[in-house]
Amino acid sequence: MKQKKHLKNKKRISPSKEISSSASKYISKIINMEKEISILEKVVDITSKNFDLNKILDKFLSIAMDAVDSDAASLLLIDKSSGMLYFAAAKGSKAEQIKKYKLALGEGIAGWVAQTGRPLITPDAQKDKRHKKQIGKEINYIARNILCVPIKFEDEVIGVFEFLNKKSEEPFNDEDLKIINLFTPYIAAIIKNAQLLLENNQKIKRLEHLTELTKHINSTLELNKLLDNMLQISTDMLQAEAGSILLLDEDGDELIFAAATGEKKDMLKDIRVPVGEGIAGWVARENKSVLVADAQNDPRFFKKIDQKTSFKTTSIIAVPLLTKDKLIGVVEVLNKKDNQLFNEEDRQLLEAFANQAAVAIENAKLYENLNNMFLNTVKSLAAAIETKDIYTRGHSERVTKYSELIAKELKLPDEDIHELRLAGLLHDIGKIGIDESILRKPSKLTDTEFNEIKKHPVYAANILEAIPQMKEIIPAIKHHHERYDGEGYPDGLKNDDIPYFARILSIADTFDAMSSNRPYREALPIEICLQEIKACSGTQFDPEITNAAIKALKKYFKSELENKKEKES
Repeated sequence: MKQKKHLKNKKRISPSKEISSSASKYISKIINMEKEISILEKVVDITSKNFDLNKILDKFLSIAMDAVDSDAASLLLIDKSSGMLYFAAAKGSKAEQIKKYKLALGEGIAGWVAQTGRPLITPDAQKDKRHKKQIGKEINYIARNILCVPIKFEDEVIGVFEFLNKKSEEPFNDEDLKIINLFTPYIAAIIKNAQLLLENNQKIKRLEHLTELTKHINSTLELNKLLDNMLQISTDMLQAEAGSILLLDEDGDELIFAAATGEKKDMLKDIRVPVGEGIAGWVARENKSVLVADAQNDPRFFKKIDQKTSFKTTSIIAVPLLTKDKLIGVVEVLNKKDNQLFNEEDRQLLEAFANQAAVAIENAKLYENLNNMFLNTVKSLAAAIETKDIYTRGHSERVTKYSELIAKELKLPDEDIHELRLAGLLHDIGKIGIDESILRKPSKLTDTEFNEIKKHPVYAANILEAIPQMKEIIPAIKHHHERYDGEGYPDGLKNDDIPYFARILSIADTFDAMSSNRPYREALPIEICLQEIKACSGTQFDPEITNAAIKALKKYFKSELENKKEKES
């Protein structure tokens, strides 16, 4: 009886209420599943239609923000070279301002999550000691609550999602964490694949740069051009803002800027860096490479260069240029682009570059020394020939100078200017075969004597034929007295049949003859000489080269012409 009474007094749950509660949970579960499916569909849609990582990250962040109803969010990735967290994407009113910041592992809530690999929900961010409040103050954004989730690929943390201030009054909860965890593996895989692809592309590009360097080494022995090419390759290869190559002087006491990048590179030519001073000087003294992350606070940094060029150096890689353990200089690259930091891989790559570069530089220097020796020999030969003709002393040097000015105005390549320089110095070498009595005659030459003088271009060609290095310049020397109208000598060539260099030499030779003293007349004024050159365009001279010559010579004699005008006025 008591048992029956107990059963009567116990509250009984209505079967209909039990069904209603179960249905409610089921419906809620279906709604959550539909929400999750909707999110996954959006994720799949993004990844199938877009291959731009930045755009993918940006859209992922938008989907995630909507899913957890947050006011602001960011996706931070770990930079392998520095170990710092940087903002790869951000959303919210302060998105652009937040991107300039970086966090160390363990710094702030994002840093803590990245370091520990554990998610974190912070209901009251201002009371959480891990929260870096200083950033919020600086950008004028106060975080009330935070949800932060690690982005993991396998067991490696590659970044974090951070969500700030849930729009509803309630803080972030476990359901929000579950939603974010739902598609975090997708974004982790995409980011990791993109990073691997980028790393592989960078390796391929660096190999291409090293191949390009080898190509340049084999294509030129001209030191200045070689150095400029090498520097361009090294700065491109390492994504550096600037760079320089410093070579050791003859005494081995100072480094001289042989090549540099940037608008103010010419300002560096006068700066000498003593061995042992500055980063480059330290490298030269120690024969060691160095990677400097914060140049301004490194006691070895040589600030004089930044002061002169108004360039702020933040980071440096500097490596020695060595040939057979002999130091010849230092190559350095400055400031990695996009606020990134140089790493050990960059240093090793620059060392590999320097090993090839040093050999090429040494070869180019040897070639330059031989070339200078050869050029000095040619100058001595030209000077010796001119001692036979006392009236044309210094003529070959001046003709060479004027020819170079004309060639530069015509924008001829350096190789052509080099050949033209030799042709200018030796254009009268054939006079060695002319009798001194004719060359030194103070009065007007007879027809017979002039015919003898006219043989000197042919004599020159015959003399130089025996020298293989002179093969390219013989036509210019042999035909520098031809006329554009065909009335010149020795072969009466006309127009474009006259070698191009010969047409340049012809103008330079005539201009110097007119502007120099002769036994039968004094030097003509520069202005008159230019007028005569112009008057002979199309008859004696090539019209195109004439125009370039007049421009070049006017620039060269600018001060002299201006002084004459002032006196006349």
